[in-house]
Amino acid sequence: MYRNDTSKFLLYIEPKKEEKLKNPIEDKLTDLMELSFNKSKTGSANYSDVNEKEYFHQNDGWRGWHSTDCGEKTTNHDYELENGMIVNSLCIFYVKWYRNSIHENDWKKLIELGKFYNIFIQSPETYPDSYQVI
Repeated sequence: MYRNDTSKFLLYIEPKKEEKLKNPIEDKLTDLMELSFNKSKTGSANYSDVNEKEYFHQNDGWRGWHSTDCGEKTTNHDYELENGMIVNSLCIFYVKWYRNSIHENDWKKLIELGKFYNIFIQSPETYPDSYQVI
């Protein structure tokens, strides 16, 4: 399930392995994601409860994990960033390898995250075809 909305959830995307870039992108957006992820808290969140207010339970976790279409695996936690956004363990991987699969709502959240750390992030000129907004 891909949640393309204005919630606190960031980069819970489900790209296809054909969308994976040939080379990873290492730039200030990658640095921003690494910085924010390294300062995050582990826990669990209600990502799939689209009709409920978002929540995050620190130090909680899940019984399992999932993997991407290309085989990269998550941990069994969600992560709360210092600005309150919630990501999974693949957020850095997605920014490096699936940059062209990030939709407009997530780019807006990445720009907001950059503002939190005083790092200017510029959105791309075009976005991939969006999924239905929830």
